[in-house]
Amino acid sequence: MSIKVIISLSILVLSLGACASKSMTNKPAEKESNTIKTLDIKKAEAPASKQDRVNSLLLFIDRFSNDTLDAQKKSFNETNRALTENKFDLTERIKLAIMLSLPSSRIRDTAKAQNLLQDLLQENSLNPTESALTSLFYEYVLDDIKQSQKNRDDLKKLDLSQQKLEALQQKYDALDKKLNDLKNIEKTISDRDSKVISKPITKP
Repeated sequence: MSIKVIISLSILVLSLGACASKSMTNKPAEKESNTIKTLDIKKAEAPASKQDRVNSLLLFIDRFSNDTLDAQKKSFNETNRALTENKFDLTERIKLAIMLSLPSSRIRDTAKAQNLLQDLLQENSLNPTESALTSLFYEYVLDDIKQSQKNRDDLKKLDLSQQKLEALQQKYDALDKKLNDLKNIEKTISDRDSKVISKPITKP
């Protein structure tokens, strides 16, 4: 799964979330009091702010993916400083996991990213859109780790096959040498016999 696919899926999840939140928001009745209307407005604003937070994460993903090594290191250090001040900052924790997950990241570490993403998902402190985005990255990291392990296993199998092939080649070379030695012995015997036959017999 490429990062473009992750971003596309994230946008799709956000769009669906926005549609769902709109469909769940009822228009206030005309006879409702001002107090109830105020509460409805606050409820309507809450999902929007959460969606804005995820939108900012998507913008961060796009920017970080195209950043230089120095810019990526700067973002990484800033996030770590923010987490030193407040280790429970969800946005910064997600950003850190993203930086360690992205294939375009120069500070990539899928093992650390897996642990961070798993912790975030198990805490159940994310809103639905944040959870969807985090889950996408978690699945991507797991898939990447599995593929990397498969590549290492395939490489080991290839090395083993190469060693077996080299051993067979050595056996073939040894047999070929023995065959050549036997041919040389046979030729020597044949040449000696032909000399004996061709030598003239002298009468006493």
